[in-house]
Amino acid sequence: MIIINVLIPLLFFLFSHIGLAHADYAEAMRHYERQEYRQALQVFDAAARSGDADAQYMLGRLHEAGSGTPQDFVQAHQWYNLAAARGHRHATEARDTLTSRMTAGQIAEAQQAARAWQPEEAPSPATPPSRPDIETLTDRQGIAEIQRELNRLGYDAGPVDGAMGSRTRNAIREYQGDIDLTQDGHATSDLLRRLRQTQREAVTETAPPPPTLSPRIALHDDFSDGDYRRNPAWTVLGGDFEVDDNGLRSIVATQRGTDREPRRLGADRPEEIGLAMLELILEQTGSVRREEVPIAVEPARIFVNAPVDNAFRMDLQIASRQRPGSLELGLFQGNRPDGTGYRLVYSPGASPGLSLVRLTTSGVEVIARHEGQLDLEDGQFHSIVWTREENGEMQVHVDDQRLLRVRDAGLGDRFQGFVLANQGGDYTLGRVRLQDR
Repeated sequence: MIIINVLIPLLFFLFSHIGLAHADYAEAMRHYERQEYRQALQVFDAAARSGDADAQYMLGRLHEAGSGTPQDFVQAHQWYNLAAARGHRHATEARDTLTSRMTAGQIAEAQQAARAWQPEEAPSPATPPSRPDIETLTDRQGIAEIQRELNRLGYDAGPVDGAMGSRTRNAIREYQGDIDLTQDGHATSDLLRRLRQTQREAVTETAPPPPTLSPRIALHDDFSDGDYRRNPAWTVLGGDFEVDDNGLRSIVATQRGTDREPRRLGADRPEEIGLAMLELILEQTGSVRREEVPIAVEPARIFVNAPVDNAFRMDLQIASRQRPGSLELGLFQGNRPDGTGYRLVYSPGASPGLSLVRLTTSGVEVIARHEGQLDLEDGQFHSIVWTREENGEMQVHVDDQRLLRVRDAGLGDRFQGFVLANQGGDYTLGRVRLQDR
């Protein structure tokens, strides 16, 4: 293979530029995870203006939610649009779903702003760099070209650095699966030729997609990118989480409770809410005494902002590997993930094994429960489908079997996001999909 010397200065500039943008993004994410939204907004803005698609997407989310800045759909649409043009996988969907909430005037203003925007210190789009001849590329240059093409097509191959890591390999497999090729994850010259041809076909397709009546998707994550901190960005409130080959996993040890005073719920003690719910559920049935309730040594709690209508459908894939303990998941309203909302509580080995709880500032109330034990501790993934209609009727199916059905109109506002809490056990969230009904 022959190295083309003339490309070296250009590649050095591009990689240095990408490295600086990535550093800005990492700093912004640290602020975001600490819910320091104003600081996150400032740093995301600096990275976005240099052309970082991930930072542009996050700016869209902050402006859409009104986090750290007044809510601004025009700004959100503009940044989603710019991120989508740079191949961000979730930006197109976010932009399209936001469009349904905007007026025609707002959409036109956002599109005009996106067209007029130019990256700082970026080469003119009128003179794009030519693609190097495939036969002249070294192995590392070939991998970098494949990463670049995958990212442009919307597959998250990671930084264009020529290093063959798990993100690049997974992106190759996903692309191969989409075009019915063997999913071997190998970076080859033939793959690069196919990627470039796919890009040319995408560029020449000018017809807009046909209108769809599909429900708006507020959240979809299968953690295949190996990072829960971006696309979408999850925020850890406590404990430890990691992403492995199966999904988002947390392991929390438990110990038996001892005699203690009843727990007081309040906005100043959000960490007590999860255990108080578990105690309430078990004590109402008389199945477990207070001193027998398993206590998480350190609960693991995480959330993601995903605004969704009051009527929704939630599809989950959950795996559980041990008992005792409990897993809570659900939706919250407002800016407090531990605050008002609904929680689905799974208690392995207990009766009831599944309960639906309404959580408000005045306390918690069990509104439905499945009488009997529910044992999912086989290490396999189990399907949970939770729906809510406009009239407040909710149903919960586990592995296609309806276990809960109740009508509750106590919470009438939109929900702001999804929250999960491991109060003891070994759980993996393989996939979550949340959409409007």
